[in-house]
Amino acid sequence: MTTITTRTRNTLYHETHQRQTASSHRSSRQNYSKIAHRALHEHSSSSQTRPATRNCIAINKAITQAKTTRQILRIWQETGRNFNYINIATTFNRLAQFGITSNDISIINDIGHTLLQDNASVLNECGTQAIANIVNAFAKLNIQNDALFKAMARCLLASDAQLLKKCTSQHIANIVNAFAKLGIQNDALFKAMARCLLASDAQLLKKCTSQHIANIVNAFAKLGIQNDALFKAMARCLLASDAQLLKKCTSQHIANIVNAFAKLGIQNDALFEAAARCLLALHARLLERCNSQAIANIVNAFAKLGIQNDALFEATARYLLASHARLLKRCTSQEIANIVNAFAKLGIQHDALFKASAQCLLDSDARLLKECSPQHIANIVHAFAKLGIQNDALFEAAARHLLASDAQLLERCNSQDIANIVNAFAKLGIQNGRLFQASAQCLLASDAQLLKRCNSQAIANIVNAFAKLGIQNDQLFEAVARHILASDAQLLKRYNSQDIANIAWAFIINNYCHHNLLQRLLAECFVRTSEFTEEHLWQLHQVWLSLSYEFPKTQVQWDLALLVKIHNTILHPQTRPSNLQDDIRGELHNLGIHFTTEENIRGLPIDIALKDKPLLIEVNGPSHYLRGTHTLDGRSKFKQRILEKIKYKVHTIPYWEWDNLSNSMEKQAYLQRLLQEESTR
Repeated sequence: MTTITTRTRNTLYHETHQRQTASSHRSSRQNYSKIAHRALHEHSSSSQTRPATRNCIAINKAITQAKTTRQILRIWQETGRNFNYINIATTFNRLAQFGITSNDISIINDIGHTLLQDNASVLNECGTQAIANIVNAFAKLNIQNDALFKAMARCLLASDAQLLKKCTSQHIANIVNAFAKLGIQNDALFKAMARCLLASDAQLLKKCTSQHIANIVNAFAKLGIQNDALFKAMARCLLASDAQLLKKCTSQHIANIVNAFAKLGIQNDALFEAAARCLLALHARLLERCNSQAIANIVNAFAKLGIQNDALFEATARYLLASHARLLKRCTSQEIANIVNAFAKLGIQHDALFKASAQCLLDSDARLLKECSPQHIANIVHAFAKLGIQNDALFEAAARHLLASDAQLLERCNSQDIANIVNAFAKLGIQNGRLFQASAQCLLASDAQLLKRCNSQAIANIVNAFAKLGIQNDQLFEAVARHILASDAQLLKRYNSQDIANIAWAFIINNYCHHNLLQRLLAECFVRTSEFTEEHLWQLHQVWLSLSYEFPKTQVQWDLALLVKIHNTILHPQTRPSNLQDDIRGELHNLGIHFTTEENIRGLPIDIALKDKPLLIEVNGPSHYLRGTHTLDGRSKFKQRILEKIKYKVHTIPYWEWDNLSNSMEKQAYLQRLLQEESTR
């Protein structure tokens, strides 16, 4: 016996259809079953042969005249043993129009099972129209019946796909759309469909309407079935004759088409540029017919394939923000995540849109933010950080949501989500010790299973984030080292130069020296010397400083060519004095104190160095501190540690102390106290 699984949705028709009186039920039976009964009485009830054609025609007439689901199901219950394939197809087609309740599922599956009886004898009589109608009905009613769909695929593919070759473009569109909607994978059927569409110089494909093409590409993409030849031919059809077919697309069709190409990673710049032109034509009339999901899918598709179109994105932002951001307020959490992530991926700065998006997420006690999945939150904070858009309220609310109920949501994060989250907080200098420690616990839980799933970039981003914020977690860093060195450090071969520089730098900045790891990282540098950018070389220079002055007993071998490149890079550090530094230097000059500026000690740029004593003054503006705190970030802590190891006295002047001084007299008095304190140490 075939086991049939079902999925139900809310009834598609009003409850009034379920509340008819007993008399109306009797009336319905009389009105909509009498035609079928009259025909069947002409046929012997004991006959085992298929009912006469005229009887099936009468049944079909009764089905098409029925006005409700109840009436159709009553006809099936009373005369179903005499249904032929046309009656079954008509029944499903009409039920799809009226809708069903969960109570009707078993009856629907009984009807479907009829097609499979006697070695699917009834199903084998079906034509392409009937099959298309049946699968389309199951998809519309959201009923999963894998056995029936599998049998239908066999029928279509039998005898070198003879039946499939008789399909019209609409039949094919309906069939693949139904399989995709119910998530039923059948690669052989889809492959054969593609061959039919492409046969004879794609004659059938050229008969497709814009809706057919949208449905077909959407179905292939939904099931992840790659067919570059089909997609390439579809793009040609859409673009032929000055993109006539593309110009007939609705906004939803365009959204489905570009989304499908992006999902399967199929690059077609010409198609995307033409799609953008269609959306923007006539003052963006088509774009303004998009709903929030279509907008999210369109921008996400362009971003996923890295196709830049500033005019389209600017028009999209205007549309989302129009009428007090009416459309943006209709967005789901996923749609907002996709929209801001798309703008960030392409580096398109739009502060007003991001501000409004944050407001939508935070309104009504952050209702929308609380609906976010871990991936949505990761994408949102990552997008804000990538464009450098500060929004402390949003990040604080995101952290609360992730940590709520013993960090249940955070525990559902995958390794990439956690990497994106901590990296975003670190990029904007937002320290949240609880969030970072909870993230470390998630990564280390169950013998560090989640950490072991991290790719090279995720590992680099995680340790880099902890280092930037100066958050110590030796257990995490030790586990990272073990993970990288496991299996004879095979993982290191997948790392690029940026990953290697970031990881080595993060360990050193966080004052955690792991000899074996650093030795292997620096060994990898030997073969990558030419790949390192100036930023990477500065990071490796700081690693060299730490090993030289903080961990001199750690013996590691450096490549001479790499050291030369580092030396040449640090000879001329690119520094630009701030107004704060100029003000302090001016007051020191007025006091008659001799000092030098733009000093370079072991490659570290120094703000102010006194000439007659080993005293350095570091002028620390807001960028040296974690956001909203008076705590130095990891990089600034490291610089102070190294200078002190080289035997310099280092005094810092925090920006807030200097800002509190109202005149030159107070500023000079402050500097005199500073120098006096240093001389008595």
